[in-house]
Parts: sequence; C-alpha cells; structure tokens
Amino acid sequence: NNSSDLLQQEFDDTQKNKKITTQIVVVTAVSETGLEGHGFGWGTKGGMRLGYTIAEVFRPEIIGVDVDFREQLWQTAHKVDRLGGLASFNSYGPVDVALWDLAAKAANKPLYKFIGAYRNKIRAYASSPFLSSPEEYVKLANKAKSEGFTAFKLHPPGEPDLDIECCRAVRQSVGKNMELMIDPVGGAYDHSDALKVGRALESLDFLWFEEPLFDHDIHGLQMLTSKLDIPIVAGEWDSDFFSKVVYLKTNACDVMRADVSWTGGITGTLKTAHLAESFGMNCELHMTVLSLMDIANLHVGLSIKNCRYIELPYPDGATFGITNPIKPNKEGYIEAPTMPGLGAVLNNAEIEENTVIEL
Repeated sequence: NNSSDLLQQEFDDTQKNKKITTQIVVVTAVSETGLEGHGFGWGTKGGMRLGYTIAEVFRPEIIGVDVDFREQLWQTAHKVDRLGGLASFNSYGPVDVALWDLAAKAANKPLYKFIGAYRNKIRAYASSPFLSSPEEYVKLANKAKSEGFTAFKLHPPGEPDLDIECCRAVRQSVGKNMELMIDPVGGAYDHSDALKVGRALESLDFLWFEEPLFDHDIHGLQMLTSKLDIPIVAGEWDSDFFSKVVYLKTNACDVMRADVSWTGGITGTLKTAHLAESFGMNCELHMTVLSLMDIANLHVGLSIKNCRYIELPYPDGATFGITNPIKPNKEGYIEAPTMPGLGAVLNNAEIEENTVIEL
C-alpha cells in the first residue's frame, strides 16, 4: 500500500526577509506484514501537485508489486513520466526512498549496509543560508568551526564583488585548516562574472565552485572548466539520470551533483554516483532540506566511494518531521545509523498537527 500526506510549514526566506509556507509530502509504503517505509517530498508552492502526482500517477504502478523490484519500478516510473504522466521525474524521489526504507527494514539492516557499505562515517559541511554581509558569513563560519565542522559553504548574496569580499573575509578569519566552498545558485553570474569569481576563489584556496551558471548552460560550464583550476560542480538541477552523462562527456563539470530528492530517489542517485565514478569523478550529495531525505542522502554517502561530504543546512538544520535528525560529532563526522532502514523516527505528533490532506 502507499499513501501521501500533505503538510504545511513556515520558514524564513533570508533573501527576501519574509515567511514562506512550504508544503511537504510524507509518502508511506506499507507491506503486507505491516512494515512501513517513508519518504518526504516538497515544493515551496507545489506540494499539493506533488501529492496528487504520487497518488494518481505513481501509486497505481506500485501497489501489489514486490518491494524487491525497485529497479523495475524506477524504470516504470521513468516511462510513466515520458508517456503522458506529465510528472517531473524528481517527483518519484520520495517514493523510491520509501521503498528502499521498507526493503531494508524487512531485511533488518541499516540501509547503507543493505545497499552495500563502503564506510561507517562521513564528514559533514555546514551550508549557510543567504546572508548580506561579510561579517555575517564570518560569524557563522566561526560558529560552525567551533562546533566541529571542518568545512563551510557560502551561499553568497549573488553580487560578484561582494561575493568575493565575503569569501575573502571568511578565509582570513577561519584560516587554512577549514575547507571552504561557494554556491551562488545558478543564474547569479554571467560568464565573465563567473570567471572573475572563480579566479578569486582559486587565490583563496576554495575547495570547489558550485553552480556558477545555470546547469543548462553547457557551453559556459565548459568554458569555466577549461579556464579555471578550481573544480566546477554542476548537475543538481538536471533531475534525469540519463542526461547526466552530457556533463561528463563534454567536460562541463569536474564534480557531479545529485540527491535522493531531485535525482529519482536512492536508485537514481546511486546510478549517478556510479556513472560519475566511471569517469573518475566525485558525486557530491546535495542537501534536500528535508530531515528524512537528508538521512537517505547519508546512507548513499556511506555506500559509495566517490563522495567527500554530506551537506547539512546550517545553523538550523533540517529537523521537521523526525525526532532524531542527523548531527555531526565533535570531529565533524556523521556516524552511520544503526537501526534498520533509514533509522529515522517519525515525529508523528508534529506530522499530524501540520497535515492538510491525506491522499
């Protein structure tokens, strides 16, 4: 069986200094024996559409199918998307996660071991909100460092000169022993701005330059990878696994990006990571900003070799809907969950309090 609950939650839009109501879809897959698997999906204003897509497009294809046939279901979902389902394939992410959670619980194994473990801990980096001044980023980076994080990523204001100033201030403040990244979120720069910022980042010894341009700007990304030494990270907005190879074949990025929410679930993210590995490239996991799905990301990161970090929203984290959100230890690592499946404990009271509709 499979059901979807639509919830609403308010959060702060730091770019526009206002409250936004986001909608979260809780997907529950139930076995004949009563075991449950869960996945979360979201759209700031599209939760209702996502919920109905899962209920009306994907659910009929899943009911009654053996949960071990996840690959078959994933391929079916992709065809449904193509053949008139009018469903963005990233809608399938929370369904796929729920199926993996259910299967791992049935096997009585933590999900990363059910997939096939590579390690039992992985480093986390603190990922900032959009702030407005160098001083704010410096304060936040040092707070993260004091809590054990060994890496920090800026989501900068989106103005090239100010962004460089923010990056320089953070590097000067935290020193050389903290790895730094930047993600202006594609569309902030034109080609010349991106090249200018990239060269400044190289002088500041930044680890990577993420989404300097829109992901669809293959030509611009190729230009940056050819002219800059700093690794260019791209691909997160392209939710179709079958399109990822374009970035790899055309040298449009140095590091691939994926996550279980936007890349067709755990199945699609594993495919993307293994594809990147075949090109000698890392696949760094993009935070979902959903507590349960970030745990699913963690399990994928523990199951693959070519991932350096797990991204965590900072300073508030992603906690809604569960009672045991992931947190790094004092050395900056996230330890592997030990309970079967995802190892997440749903906060049923919080979910029920915020539920708008059940489908």
